[in-house]
Parts: sequence; C-alpha cells; structure tokens
Amino acid sequence: MKKIEWEIALKTISESNTTEHWTKSSKRHRQQQFFIRELFKNETAEIPIPCVVKMTRLGPRFLDADDNLRMAFKWIKDEISECVFPEKCGTYIDKKGKVRQIKGRADDSPLIVWEYAQEKSKSLGVRIEIRDMN
Repeated sequence: MKKIEWEIALKTISESNTTEHWTKSSKRHRQQQFFIRELFKNETAEIPIPCVVKMTRLGPRFLDADDNLRMAFKWIKDEISECVFPEKCGTYIDKKGKVRQIKGRADDSPLIVWEYAQEKSKSLGVRIEIRDMN
C-alpha cells in the first residue's frame, strides 16, 4: 500500500465562525495554498489515483467535528485537489489583464475520498496523509 505523509505548521481556523477582516483571512488562505503547492512540487512519489486524503488538524483545542473542522480545511482541500488534477483548474483574465486561476473545481472528483480528523497538540499544524484506496 502506497502512502505519502506530510506534517506542516499551518494555522487552521473555522472559516464559518470567523469575524476577521477579509484581508487577514485572504492572506491566511494564500499562505495555506502556497505551502500545499510547495509540498506537491517537492514530492517525488506519484500520487495514487484513486486515493484517500486524510487531513488531521493539530491544535490546542478541538473544533466542532460536524461543521467547523471541514470548513477549516476548505482552502487546503481546494489546493490538494488542484495539485492532483491540474487539468480541472480554469483560468480567466482580470480587469488588469492578468491571468488568474479559478480554484475549487477539482475537489468534487469521485476519485478522491476526503477524511477529516483532529488531535490535541501544543503547536498548530496539519498532517496530510495520501494513500491508495486498496
């Protein structure tokens, strides 16, 4: 059974309960996506398809497992799916003439099963495990 595992120091919060300014959350989202992209760039092993992706939140307190845990991984999930299926990423040209990516379209694939978990830890982080379905 093939398995890829990463553990990175990323801050994850429930996106549904936050009241922060949009620039602060946008910066966190871009940072999360950047680090996930870098993990995939440096990975030499081939990602097994179909696969199970388990994302574990590490933090001092637990989030509500029904709603908030899934929402904390929203941007990370979008970036993982874009790295696995780059052909599903759309693009558009903004008002300034820059090419921008449309993300969040590849995570609905039936070839990826998403699992969520959380563990108590003194430091903030995320553990990502990717394994084949067999």
